[in-house]
Amino acid sequence: MTEEIQKDKGLSRRTVVKGAAWSVPVIAAAVATPLAAASGGDVEVGAFTTAGTCGVLGVIGPGFTLTASATAPLPVGTSVIITGSGVANIGVFSVTGGTASVAVLSGTSRQITLTSELPAGATIAFRTTLSISVAFTLNEVVSLPTGYVGTGAKTAGSVSSTLILCSAT
Repeated sequence: MTEEIQKDKGLSRRTVVKGAAWSVPVIAAAVATPLAAASGGDVEVGAFTTAGTCGVLGVIGPGFTLTASATAPLPVGTSVIITGSGVANIGVFSVTGGTASVAVLSGTSRQITLTSELPAGATIAFRTTLSISVAFTLNEVVSLPTGYVGTGAKTAGSVSSTLILCSAT
């Protein structure tokens, strides 16, 4: 007799409670998944590039260019370390095409840090007052802030002057 009464009533309270208990983890997982995807892993900034440039004697000093990938900007905090050899001082660096701070670490070392995002496809230049009529070598390494990755990026460049010839990579 008890079975017949339950069949007529439809779902029992026990069935409803069991169903609710199973649905809570599923709903929680569905809500948490987008949050985990957004907060986990590194942000991809693409194949940004950097390159040395000799400049033009008496017009534009030697230095480096940094170009964001065509698909993503370079974030605030991207850091460029420039070191020099062959001279006592690598000169004063100017920044064009974006905003960055320049810190003097020593006579032969500078740290340039982006203070605003470099838009996708944009180029920022760092040039020194050092003349290519002097023998020197400048090397540069670009580092992204924690949480960012540049797959396929060119992160190093150099400029070398021998009084007569200048080469850059």
